Amino acid sequence: MSQLLIKGGRCVNPSGPFDADLLIDEGRIVTIARKLDSAAESAIDARGKLVLPGGVDVHVHLPWPIGDIVSSDDFASGTKAAAFGGVTTVLDFVIPGVREGLVEALENKLAIARENAWVDFSLHLNIRGEVDSKLAVIRELVESGFPSFKIYMAYEGFRLSDSDLLKVMKAVGQAGGILGAHAENGLLADYLTQELMASGHIALSNYLLTRPPLCEIEAIHRLLSYGRLLGARLHVHHVSTAQGAELIGQARREGLPVTGETCPHYLLFNDESYMGEPTQAAYLICAPPLRGAQDQEALWWALANGSLSILATDHCPYTKRQKEAHLEDLTQVPGGMGGVETRLPLIYTEGVVKGRLSLSRFVEIWATEPARAFGLYPGKGIIAIGSDADLVILDPDKKGELHASELHMNTDCLSFEGWEVYGFPLTTVLRGELLVEEGRLVSRKPTGKLVYRQLESCL
Repeated sequence: MSQLLIKGGRCVNPSGPFDADLLIDEGRIVTIARKLDSAAESAIDARGKLVLPGGVDVHVHLPWPIGDIVSSDDFASGTKAAAFGGVTTVLDFVIPGVREGLVEALENKLAIARENAWVDFSLHLNIRGEVDSKLAVIRELVESGFPSFKIYMAYEGFRLSDSDLLKVMKAVGQAGGILGAHAENGLLADYLTQELMASGHIALSNYLLTRPPLCEIEAIHRLLSYGRLLGARLHVHHVSTAQGAELIGQARREGLPVTGETCPHYLLFNDESYMGEPTQAAYLICAPPLRGAQDQEALWWALANGSLSILATDHCPYTKRQKEAHLEDLTQVPGGMGGVETRLPLIYTEGVVKGRLSLSRFVEIWATEPARAFGLYPGKGIIAIGSDADLVILDPDKKGELHASELHMNTDCLSFEGWEVYGFPLTTVLRGELLVEEGRLVSRKPTGKLVYRQLESCL
């Protein structure tokens, strides 16, 4: 592993931007100074560029199975796309089969990930089905470096009853872990969907009626109420509503150990997209759905003021063929879209350039707070001496358009097709080694490593 010197860049941390050279040795940042003349084995001229901590995306599916329909990115293609998007660490999910134990499922997923990861990674463990036998291994998993778990409050076959949810929450809390939740009232969503099916009103323009804002708001309220009772550390995935974000913000202000994330599609599209051309509506089917323009603006404000502290993607792309196969039936369109490669240019453009987020706040939600919440910090998520040299070099003036044909996500279906963006990631450095340079993959093989995690004592 060689020394690397990054010269002349404008570095950015949550505390603000600063001009500095960075010396990297043995995969870590060893010197930060205004001007370095070190004779490193290789150097990058970053003058006129921004140097950010490598992105941390805590919500990707590589892949997500839904019956016979499987999303189109696997661990190899998805992590390669992440590298091109300036993301150096991803957190995927272990989803056990109905009769599969958590440890067995984890080992099976790790066998795939270790061989195919282009960036560093870790895994959340989904708890579904019969829970009592799984409770006994939660502490063991936390202590072995896998402290995050996920439950669903929606989806038949995945959602837990409230009694099982309480058992899991208590066990995760007592073990010192964090419990993430897909917070939607699944019983209500299923009821409303069945009502639409019975009436024959299954056009995509009716998708919003199956999962109204109340589905999310009620579930978040219930989850936080249980958290207040049990004192567990919680995380709410893909928040889509203004009220949901405010519930989380209020809980945080009260001192409850809870974090919340939202995703680019909730910030950049609204529910009017479901009312137009069915193909575009299909590309944007996701759960929770897109919300109204007022929710959009409230989510931006929640990211800016700290009510929501994490920008994730819920990366789960499908192909045009998968998305367009049943444009006449909202129940048959798979939910999800790609995002791991486009998060940086989209939110830099729509957030930083347009004044919704400061550059330092962007770095917080892009890297630092995701790393802190899920036990990766300070190894990841910050430009600091001793931290991993996971970096992305960004040209703030480079302007272009997003096209599926020019990206690396394994999909021809891009919700943001044709969007004009600034701030393309040029170079991605993973633990001091060039992974992507000037938009070209330079690493010859996947070199991503499993990161064992330990949560901080408080959020």
